[in-house]
Amino acid sequence: MALLPSIITLGNGVCGVLAIFNVGLALDLDKVRYFQTAAWLILAGMIFDALDGFVARMTKTASSFGAQLDSLCDLVTFGVAPSYLVFALSRSERGAAEWWDRVVLAVCVLYAMCALIRLARFTVETTPDESSHREFAGLPSPAAAGVVAAAVLPSQFIQAKVPDLAPAITAALPGLAFAAGVLMVSRVRYAHVINRVLKGNRPFVTLLELVLVGSLVVIFKEFSFFLAFFGYAVMGPVFWLKRRFLPRRAPAAGAVPVPDRSEDLF
Repeated sequence: MALLPSIITLGNGVCGVLAIFNVGLALDLDKVRYFQTAAWLILAGMIFDALDGFVARMTKTASSFGAQLDSLCDLVTFGVAPSYLVFALSRSERGAAEWWDRVVLAVCVLYAMCALIRLARFTVETTPDESSHREFAGLPSPAAAGVVAAAVLPSQFIQAKVPDLAPAITAALPGLAFAAGVLMVSRVRYAHVINRVLKGNRPFVTLLELVLVGSLVVIFKEFSFFLAFFGYAVMGPVFWLKRRFLPRRAPAAGAVPVPDRSEDLF
């Protein structure tokens, strides 16, 4: 077992378990701040998830054990924790109808199962080399969890300022979870943002842009995370529709056609 990457991966799992515990505390103590803590823990798990694979490849300690451990921790942090968070928030609305509770339960179970399928498919289709980490087939589970968890932050902020909007905002969370789950098991292509932005040489203005974006995230943290994850999730279907319906350039004479799965939705 490679010690350093495994410790980083387990940090991801710890964030997921603590997020689940905080959701339970929110239900038991009826305190909204625990929902926000759970959302922040899910987002914190993404830091560990981004670092473990990078450290493993940099130290040349990538292994099948590390890949399996990473998938199991991802399932807890980005599969179970977000679905439980959505379910608990919906249950916290005392006036919800029984049929709506059943719909929310079905959506949350569906989201968790889609995350399980997404992670299993990623494990068998991905190799340790860098070529497998340039783009993803389907919305990555951390990004899907980011859409759900980051939506909790502005919803709780708005709920504190405008309580009348609370039921409508809470009702939208299962819809986000359903859409994120479907995109996870789809074949819609998504770019690997970290590899696209940070790998290779970049002009100095890129550093300034990153500093500016980081400053805006810190200042408007309740909304910036949701806008970033939601924009990334929407980007995949937008480009899929563009590739599918807009005309393409005709291949050169004598060129051998290359199979392309970019138009496959599932």
